[in-house]
Amino acid sequence: MGTLFASTLRALVREKSLFIWSLAFPILMATIFMFMFANLDGAMEFDPVPTGVVADEAWDTSPFSAVAEALGERGDDQLLDVCRFADGEAAASALVDGEVMGVFSVDEDGEPVLSLAPGLQIGQTTDMDAIDRSILESVVGTYVRDADLMTSIARENPGAFADPGRLEALFSSVDATEEVSLTHAAPKESVRFYYALFAMAALFGAQIAVVAVCWTQPNLSPLGARRALGAIGRTRTLLATLLACWLLSFCCLLIAFLYTRLVVGVDFAGREGLCVAGLGAASLLACALGTALGSLPKLDVGSKTGILTGVVCLLSLFTGLYGEPCMELADMVSREFPVLASLNPAKAICDMFYSLYYYDGLEVFAGNVALIGLFSAALFAVGALFVRRQRYASL
Repeated sequence: MGTLFASTLRALVREKSLFIWSLAFPILMATIFMFMFANLDGAMEFDPVPTGVVADEAWDTSPFSAVAEALGERGDDQLLDVCRFADGEAAASALVDGEVMGVFSVDEDGEPVLSLAPGLQIGQTTDMDAIDRSILESVVGTYVRDADLMTSIARENPGAFADPGRLEALFSSVDATEEVSLTHAAPKESVRFYYALFAMAALFGAQIAVVAVCWTQPNLSPLGARRALGAIGRTRTLLATLLACWLLSFCCLLIAFLYTRLVVGVDFAGREGLCVAGLGAASLLACALGTALGSLPKLDVGSKTGILTGVVCLLSLFTGLYGEPCMELADMVSREFPVLASLNPAKAICDMFYSLYYYDGLEVFAGNVALIGLFSAALFAVGALFVRRQRYASL
C-alpha cells in the first residue's frame, strides 16, 4: 500500500495542469488582491485634517490661535495639520485648490471664522470629506461655546477664577465611554476576501482527487485497468490514492497560505497554527468532493472537472469573493437564510478562518471544523456508493 501511495503521489506531481487551480490560482489572486486592497484598510484610519490659518496680526493676538496650534501639535492625538498663510487670498486659493479642508481666521471682533470650499458651507457637507469638515466645525463651535461660558462666569461669579482646578474640571472633557474590542483582532475589510479566496482554492483542490479517482477506474484509464488486475483490492487502492490526494492538496494550500502570510502580509490574528489545521480539514473536504465527482459513472475526466469548476464558482459566489456586491449578497443570505448558508461548504471554510480572526474563543472554529467534517463524511459516502456499484464486463 505504501508503494501504491508513493507511485500515485509521483504521478500526480507530474500532472502539471493540476497545479494551475490548486497552487498558481490562489497565489496569483492573492497578489492581485494585495494591489487592489492596498489602500482599503488605510482608508479607515484617521489622518490629521489639513487646515489653513490666516496668520495675520489679529490671528496672532487671538486666544483661538493657541487652540488651533495646540490641536496641530505632532503626536498620536494630533487632530489638525495646520498650514499658515500670510493673507486671506493665499488661504482662499489653497482652499479652492483642495490643499486644505478649511481655513480658520479671526474677524475684527476677535471671533473665529471657518471658511469652507464654495457650496460646502456649514450644514452642507455631503461629500466624502464631510467628516473632516465636521471636525473643523466642531473645533470652532466648542471654542465659541467655552468662550461664552467663560464670559458668563466672569460676569456672574468672578471669584470662580480663584480656583484654577475648578475651572479645569469645568472645561475638561469627560470620557463617558470606554473603548473595548469585541473581536480578537482589529477588523480589516480586506481579510474577508482572502478568506473567501482560500475557500475557493481549497475546493479547486478537489480536481486532484477527481483525476486520481478516475485513474483508479478501469474504463477511464489504462492505469486503472492494470490496477484492477493487480493483487491490491479496490478499497486499499482507493485509500492510498485519497491519502496521496490529501497530502498534495494540503501542500498546495500550505504554500499559498505561507505566501499570503509572509509576502502579501495578510493578518491571521496570530493563529497561524490553527489556520494550518483548518487547511488540513479543508483539504480533506476537497478530497471528499473530488471523490464524489470522480466516481460519477458514464462521465469522462473533462466532464467531471467542468462540473467541479461550475460548482466551485457557484459556491464561491456566496462567500463574497467576487466583489463588494457579492459580499453584501453573502451577508444577506447568512442573515436571512442561515440554514441555507450553512449548507455551503465554501462558506464553512471561509467562516472557519473568519472565526479565528474575530473570536477570542475556539468554539465557533471547532463548530466550523465539525461542519467541514460532516460535509467530508457525506461526500465520501456518496463516492463510496458509486464506486461499489461499478462493474465492468471486460477490461
